[in-house]
Amino acid sequence: MADRAAVAVGDRLPEERVLLDQGDVIRYAGASGDFNPLHWDAGFAADVSPTGGVIAHGMLSMGHVSRVVTAWAGGPEKVRELDVSFRAACPVGATITIGGEVTEVDEAAGTATLSVWAELDDGAGVVDRRRSRAVVVLD
Repeated sequence: MADRAAVAVGDRLPEERVLLDQGDVIRYAGASGDFNPLHWDAGFAADVSPTGGVIAHGMLSMGHVSRVVTAWAGGPEKVRELDVSFRAACPVGATITIGGEVTEVDEAAGTATLSVWAELDDGAGVVDRRRSRAVVVLD
């Protein structure tokens, strides 16, 4: 999808909204092997979580960012780098908005650099747009 001639600084990826429910978190825990009770035990999370409740894995949020970038770029083979900085905990049951914006096009290398993010409805950056980026190969 990322056509070299058509991509310009300021272009935005189509934003996607994703509800992170307890089922998603349990499936992610099974796939990753991360069974930290912070992600499933409400009593434990009430005592230690920054939100006062169960939170989604940061890497689950990153996975959704990766999926959006990969779809825009045209496949996983087009993604050269994905670096993210986590800023806020994501409570289970929250909806995150995932997006990206082209910040640089390198014609010589045939790549675009994107600022990427995942945010809660209140604007809290689960994946920080100022410090998170992807580099994709353009066709």
